[in-house]
Amino acid sequence: MLVEILELIGTLIVILVGCELFANAVEHVGRKFALSHAASGSLLAAVGTAMPETLVVILSLFFGGGYAEEISMGAILGPPFMLLTLAIFLLGLTVFILKFMKKRENLVLNVHVPALTFDLKYFIIAFAIVIISALLYNMSHDKIVNYIAAILLLLIYIYYIKVTLSIKADDNETYEEYFYLTKYFSMKPKITNVYLQLLLGFIIIFFGAKLFIGYLIAIGTEAGISMLVLALLITPFATELPEKYNSISWVIKRKDTLGVANITGAVIFQSTILVAIGLIFTSWELDFYTILNISFAFISGILLYLSLKLKGKLYAPYMLIGGVLYLLYILLVLGFVKI
Repeated sequence: MLVEILELIGTLIVILVGCELFANAVEHVGRKFALSHAASGSLLAAVGTAMPETLVVILSLFFGGGYAEEISMGAILGPPFMLLTLAIFLLGLTVFILKFMKKRENLVLNVHVPALTFDLKYFIIAFAIVIISALLYNMSHDKIVNYIAAILLLLIYIYYIKVTLSIKADDNETYEEYFYLTKYFSMKPKITNVYLQLLLGFIIIFFGAKLFIGYLIAIGTEAGISMLVLALLITPFATELPEKYNSISWVIKRKDTLGVANITGAVIFQSTILVAIGLIFTSWELDFYTILNISFAFISGILLYLSLKLKGKLYAPYMLIGGVLYLLYILLVLGFVKI
């Protein structure tokens, strides 16, 4: 067990190296194409760092054996819940720590409010479709319900891309000048080299996450942890490390829109594209814990949307609610709290 834990820590370090390379390259792509922080975070960074769980879903459907359904459902539904609860909590906590260290003046994140409310609004619409279609399917057991829902979700994401690319940058938005391949390999930040670093970062993230999941499953099996807990909680923890690390890194650098949009953009991708894959290629039988998982992510998304819409700002204290929802879900899954 000790060896597996040390190997687990080693893969964490590998993932974080990949995250740093990827995030740095994303900033240079954003500068090259004059994209807003909202577009770079919600599309480039979010979709790129969502690839590990996407590939986990696809690979598990074909090579998952007897656990294909559980692993796929966990990789589809676990990430939105993880990001909108634990990741949002960690961002809020980061702001509190920076304020305590006198590296931030207040507990307000300087974000592009219209872009983030747009992200969250379409997440809420997408997850409402997921919940309604699940209820209709449970009553009818007609697969056509899932197919219609999948088409709607794909159309939502196409429209989301169109609108996000049209968002104008704020006056105070800047991108990183530093380029890793310049320092270590004397390669200028030309667009071809930026793409090379982007690909390198993604490959490191993917293989690191793949190894991380393998070690987690080995440790979970040895410790007697159920596949349900692994699928809905532990596996998404590994695949969502890129989003968490990149977002925290950007908030530390005062690039709050990039940090938060990385999370909300990933959630939109996961709740449309990944869910559409699940609706089409799995039986999509949602038990109590998966419905609870969806519900908690849905509640957290609504609370964030309302705080932005009503207050016109994003306050770190409101983001801590995500941690409460995450802890409550764990206690429910492990049986420490009963409903």
